[in-house]
Amino acid sequence: MERSNHMDILPLIAVLLVGIMVGFINIISAGGSMLTLPLLIFFGLPSTVANGTNRIAIMFQNIFAMYQFHKNGHLNWKLGLALSVPTTIASIYGAQLAVDIADSTFDNLLATFMIIFAVLLIIKPQRFIKGKFNIKTSLILLFIAFIFIGIYGGALQAGVGFFIMLTLLALVPKIPMAEMHGLKVLVVTIYISISTFVFIANDLISWDFAIALSIGSATGGFLGGKYASIMPDKLLEKLLITAIIFFAVLLLVR
Repeated sequence: MERSNHMDILPLIAVLLVGIMVGFINIISAGGSMLTLPLLIFFGLPSTVANGTNRIAIMFQNIFAMYQFHKNGHLNWKLGLALSVPTTIASIYGAQLAVDIADSTFDNLLATFMIIFAVLLIIKPQRFIKGKFNIKTSLILLFIAFIFIGIYGGALQAGVGFFIMLTLLALVPKIPMAEMHGLKVLVVTIYISISTFVFIANDLISWDFAIALSIGSATGGFLGGKYASIMPDKLLEKLLITAIIFFAVLLLVR
């Protein structure tokens, strides 16, 4: 999507700085896109363009983070690649749904899922599911869950990392936190690298914002991947919940 050469530089700087924070949050926790999507929309991008633009940054952020996870021995390639197959196929379908959706409908869906996301962060439903299924049943449920995760990730993306974490914590017994974050990064990197071409083909990328956000997110992703195994995320969760509710209300009011 073409934008004016005279566009104010301040929004780009703001997006870059927020991108650093969001890239870090996305890797050591989840839900950073719940902040960047409304931010891009508030800076004047149509919702579908904000959705496509955000994915370019996530791709770069995850590539840098994946390097750190691999370097630290926290990538389960076998499980990650297996889960990426149904997720990627489903994400292409989800991306096509997002391309065809009206901006007002997208805003309402995003606000609704932001509120659901905040509620799930608070009640932590995975603690009621964990350890309830045998290995075979868990694997079947895991692959089914990642089909729906792919559809959601292809369509909205925001908060998909949390749904991946919730699923892994519930269905993969005793998974180390660093390995869980590594799986999340690997799966998202693979499916978003493919499904983003749907947005590129439909000219739904603002490349100036995408570059600024990518620089910030890649920096944050690199740092997040480096410190994911040692950083506590309780404070980040509280700040994230507050910001999500704030932006969700603004979206619904708008």
